[in-house]
Amino acid sequence: MDKEQVRSLTLAFLMIGSVMLGLFFLGVETDVSDKPPTIEGEEPGSFLIGDVTSITISVNDESIEELELEVSLNEERISDTYVDDNGQYLVDISELSTGEYTLLVVARDYLNQETTWETEFAISYPDEGLTEIILDDFETDIEHSEDAILTGNLTHSSIESCEFVWSDSDIEQEQLNVPMDDDGLFSMVFSELNENLTITMEASCGENIFSTDKVTINYIVVKQQDNDENSTNEGNNTVLQPDDEETQRAEFWNNSLHCHGDEIAGIDDYNTTDYDNHICELDYEYNETHIVIQANGIPAHDLESGPGCCTASQDHVWTIPLEPTNNSDCTPSISSEGCEMAPIRGAVAFAVNGVPIFGPEDGPGGDAVAGQEGQYEEDRQHVWLGLCHGHSGPGGEYHYHADANCVHWHPDEDQSWRDYSLESSRTINEHSGIVGFAFDGYPIYGFVGWDENGEVSEMTSSYRLKEGETGYNGIEDYEYIAGMGDLDSCNGQYGATPDFPDGIYHYHSTWTNGEGDLGFPYFILCYRGIAENSNYDSQENGGGDTDCSGYGETWGPGIGPPPEGCGGGGPGGGQGQSSESGIIAIPWFKNPPDSGAILLTLLIMAVVYGNKYQNFSVKKDSTITVLAS
Repeated sequence: MDKEQVRSLTLAFLMIGSVMLGLFFLGVETDVSDKPPTIEGEEPGSFLIGDVTSITISVNDESIEELELEVSLNEERISDTYVDDNGQYLVDISELSTGEYTLLVVARDYLNQETTWETEFAISYPDEGLTEIILDDFETDIEHSEDAILTGNLTHSSIESCEFVWSDSDIEQEQLNVPMDDDGLFSMVFSELNENLTITMEASCGENIFSTDKVTINYIVVKQQDNDENSTNEGNNTVLQPDDEETQRAEFWNNSLHCHGDEIAGIDDYNTTDYDNHICELDYEYNETHIVIQANGIPAHDLESGPGCCTASQDHVWTIPLEPTNNSDCTPSISSEGCEMAPIRGAVAFAVNGVPIFGPEDGPGGDAVAGQEGQYEEDRQHVWLGLCHGHSGPGGEYHYHADANCVHWHPDEDQSWRDYSLESSRTINEHSGIVGFAFDGYPIYGFVGWDENGEVSEMTSSYRLKEGETGYNGIEDYEYIAGMGDLDSCNGQYGATPDFPDGIYHYHSTWTNGEGDLGFPYFILCYRGIAENSNYDSQENGGGDTDCSGYGETWGPGIGPPPEGCGGGGPGGGQGQSSESGIIAIPWFKNPPDSGAILLTLLIMAVVYGNKYQNFSVKKDSTITVLAS
């Protein structure tokens, strides 16, 4: 066979092969009408447990019998996921507990075309309501050997699920069941009381959602005195006459306020060289609505005036309501918003000896107590607090920035006031006494109170320093954290006290917060009640204006010069009384001056004042005072 014949046969073979190959591919050409599967499903959303038991999934495709289905719940694969002839698949969720879930479905046909579908749903328990212990009206003052009766009811949607216990000691250690009927009604009798009794009741209810409530009741046993001033003798029997409101009021103020009796001992200012023999003086009177206290601002304990030396008698007049009225816009347990804020500086309250209680800030604007305790270094002025965390301001006005518990302390025979320790006021084993009154009329107690179980405990504030702050910027450095401590945003709480066993809103002085750090604001930061602002607003040049408060006619160590627009600060300028002694204090801000500085200062003063001033003396606190002739 020649070359031409071979070439012809090869061409023929190629032509026949091409035709056959074309016919083959025509037989298996893809059907362009075959689309990916579609998925539809129920979306139950949020529902109560048991209300939905399954979720139906519907899949549609040209070849259902060749469809592959993958189903997962919270990323866990479900087996046996075959669809029925109608393309439906039922997801069983009847055994699921409460929680949040994600259902994912993937459908894949024989051409490997894939479709996904997803839904989220949540299962919850039905609302069971709150647990609440409701007490009927009852008396907390019990005559000696009389019975105390306590009745009330426990409320919850499922009383049968409740655990209701009580104790007269530590309820976590010792407890008894409260006897109650099917409706939650209970009645308890404590027979023949001869000493004070604290009862704690706690209930916990719920079948699936648990809630609790807890109450504490303090019974005070009132003992009859044979020689009581309010009793009359009839033969051998003593008949006690009931105290009227006026008698109770008189007794309360007579016992609460100090320095209004005879034979008040003199006290000494440790920043002077001689014994001062200052005498604490206080008088008061009241009408149907208010009590007015007049005091000379001298405490009944020795003191240290500090850089503002030296303490001098004042003419303080404090007016507060006899019956405090709550500010309806103020909810201090949440925040201080809506409450009347106490002045940033100057008097915010007064102690039981008539001495002003100041806010936390000092003259330069920092937290005086934080600076004193080394939280930061006060580099603007020389400021320090003396005994009982008090010192003197302009015109010799003595005041407290913290503590004030020394009003109830007395040195033993072998002690002096230098032996007073703040720690001793924090470790007493009974409720503190009243140390002062806020301008809304509510009392301020010392460090120690009763906790929610009626146990003696040091009260803690709910303020803390903001991240990175030290107190250098005063109150702006602090934030309120509800529930961090025992007290609210005003530094108070509602509850029973020894003076008000039925309960009253009251403040506490604080030394620590709920985290164990410094207990800002130490006394109060806002008023729960309607404050009698005549105690600061009535003073000239805006005594209650926070821009001018804290400045007197003079300025010196711890007392900054008044801002523009405040004038000289007015009489006290929020600090109380102005100086009437003609004393001008010149501060040495950081270091004592050398002799050249002293000479230069004296020359300047001689030019300015001429012959008005005739002599000077150097106080040992490194402050030069010029005395008016």
